[in-house]
Amino acid sequence: MNIEMKRLEIGSPGDTQSNPALELAAGLIGALGKAKVLPLRPQDAALLEGLETFRFEANNSRLAWSVGSGPVVILVHGYSGRGVQMAALARTLAEKGFRCVFFDAGGHGASETEKIGFSTFMTDTRDIIAHLGEPVHALIGHSAGALAFMRARALFGIRARKYAVISAPLFPYVPLATMRGKGAPEQSLDYVKAVLSDQFQMSWASLVKGESFAWEEGKEILAIYDTEDPRVRHTDADEIGRLWPGTNIFKTSGYGHNRILKAPEVLEAVAEFRETVTVRVG
Repeated sequence: MNIEMKRLEIGSPGDTQSNPALELAAGLIGALGKAKVLPLRPQDAALLEGLETFRFEANNSRLAWSVGSGPVVILVHGYSGRGVQMAALARTLAEKGFRCVFFDAGGHGASETEKIGFSTFMTDTRDIIAHLGEPVHALIGHSAGALAFMRARALFGIRARKYAVISAPLFPYVPLATMRGKGAPEQSLDYVKAVLSDQFQMSWASLVKGESFAWEEGKEILAIYDTEDPRVRHTDADEIGRLWPGTNIFKTSGYGHNRILKAPEVLEAVAEFRETVTVRVG
């Protein structure tokens, strides 16, 4: 990141006072660095009952859960989410003979409160893989969590036999769309793009091309999207398909962005994908 953007990120007052676009961008970036609180509802807490818990990362700052035994499957939630959103999938796969692990990313849920970014999900995925110390059969992610770990493959060398991405944006356009919806001008968003590019360690042009989803020879990927998702374009699945030969695309309708994680047909599709690959579109 250049000096101007580094000062912006840490909120240097001298830079923002003379430039309204910078001042607005500083506020936007500050908001992006804090997760919205997703309450743990009683029905969610019930999904965690009986599961093994453990902590990882420096100072044991991350809380994680494990269910089942067998090859390791790691599930990663998205921005302003929490690990329990992946619990239904984890329990389903555990019944099929897998050890499923999911966690509250830094700044989310019961993990330590801190400033967050897409890089949080990248490093947390890297660190839980290192903590487990076992080969990963599958990485399954929702939204920003999936986008982040797909990029983390190149940055940190993390690998899995299979990948499943659910409602994952092709590039980090969702926060920009939210900011535009609140009236943020493009000049301010240019600074936000610079910060996002820094987190992904990739130019904005490369991000837009979907290079986070660079093909891995011999590996399989399942892309699950809902045609009525108000945040993430379901056509991103088709873009991933162009980048990754043999992508398995599965589309639902009517679940939106979050409820898709508990959709019966999605649970079934992911469970089937653990062993065999069938292209299903519709």
